[in-house]
Amino acid sequence: MIFLAISENLFNKIKTLLDQEKLKYRFIEDGETLIKLSKKYKPHLIILEKDLPLLDGFAATLLLKSDKDTQEIPILGICKSNYKEEEIKAKDSGCDEVIVYPFNEKDLIFKIKEILKKVE
Repeated sequence: MIFLAISENLFNKIKTLLDQEKLKYRFIEDGETLIKLSKKYKPHLIILEKDLPLLDGFAATLLLKSDKDTQEIPILGICKSNYKEEEIKAKDSGCDEVIVYPFNEKDLIFKIKEILKKVE
C-alpha cells in the first residue's frame, strides 16, 4: 500500500500511473491524517509534498521519522520548485528520496518500484 499525501491535482496525475502498474494506494488529504493512518496501517511507501493542509510535508516527515513505529517507512518527497534549498530541506526532514515536479513519469515509476523492492 502506498499513501499519497499530495494535492488533488498531482494525485490525479500519479493515480493513472499507479493504476497502470497495478499498485494499491490511498489518497490522504492532510499531514495530521497521514501521521495517524501511517501509525495504524504502516504503508510500504509514503509519497508527499511540502504543501499539505494542517501539517506540512516536511513537519510530517520529521514526525514520522522520529517515531519508532513509523521511522522505517520510506518517504518520497515531491518538490514543486526547482530550488536546491527545497530538496535539501526535504532530505534534512527525512525524505528517503526526492523528485522535482514536473517529473518524467517513467522516472517516478522507476523510483517507486526501486523503493518498493527494498521493503518487500
